[in-house]
Amino acid sequence: MNLMKYKKLYVFLFVAAMVFSISIWAIKGLNFGIDFTGGTNIRFPLTEKVTSSEVLNALNTEELRGMDLEVGPPQPYNYVDAAGRQRYGVLIQTRFLHKNEEDQIIDALEQAFGEQTEESTLQINQVEPIIGKELLINACYAVVISWILILIYIAFRFEFKSGVAGLIALIHDVLMIIGIFALLGKEIDSNFVAAILTIIGYSINDTIVIFDQIRENIRFKKKGESFDDLANWGIIQSLRRTLNTSVTTVLAVLVLYLFGSPSIKDFMFALLIGLTVGTYSSLFVATPIWAIWKTAEEKRKISRKVTA
Repeated sequence: MNLMKYKKLYVFLFVAAMVFSISIWAIKGLNFGIDFTGGTNIRFPLTEKVTSSEVLNALNTEELRGMDLEVGPPQPYNYVDAAGRQRYGVLIQTRFLHKNEEDQIIDALEQAFGEQTEESTLQINQVEPIIGKELLINACYAVVISWILILIYIAFRFEFKSGVAGLIALIHDVLMIIGIFALLGKEIDSNFVAAILTIIGYSINDTIVIFDQIRENIRFKKKGESFDDLANWGIIQSLRRTLNTSVTTVLAVLVLYLFGSPSIKDFMFALLIGLTVGTYSSLFVATPIWAIWKTAEEKRKISRKVTA
């Protein structure tokens, strides 16, 4: 089985995926959560399912209209708690609120949908705008620094070309997750950054396993074997281990996404995307790029010898 004969197709798909992600990002933008923009999130528990319009009507009081709350579209949700009971709630996002403003919103919701009980799980999260901007900058620093450290590590353990190929695969993974989140309008928050860093670590681990196998193949390289052959054997020898690990991890994350708390659904969704594209990029982005680069370098060396 010669997987590397399709290396040009892999590179084309890689470029197409990057163009898609960057285009969607540029056109639709990103839906930053309060972690990065500042504001207040209120998760109000309910006894039964409601619609967004019902929640907006509940907040359409004279006092609240005068406060200019900048309320986004309310997001009703439901989940099954640890005791197996069906729970309902609604997520309300507004600008940064003071304590008296929070109390007025809670009062309006309680008048419309009932007062809170001891079992209720009212959650209020707040981030000041200036702190949100600092968190966004620090998140970008965290991702870039992780890329640089990984490049240095792989270049030291293998070679610089391997480091660059691995880094390109990681950039592919991150941009794919960002592109899909932009396409679906999903919220970008600190959990998203945690998912990105998790996928970076997971994906580069797969890439290192394949590069390690290729390095072993280079040690026993036979006369006439090309770098495409070495890369192809590296992929085949690592394929079962990579797929088994990825499938079992995806299944575990999928269960948490389907049955977990609403607060972790976007985190799990980002992991599902990242695990899938990370497995693909380790096999069919990093490895073909390395093989193409090494083949081109070898041809240049042969050309110099012939010219000399």
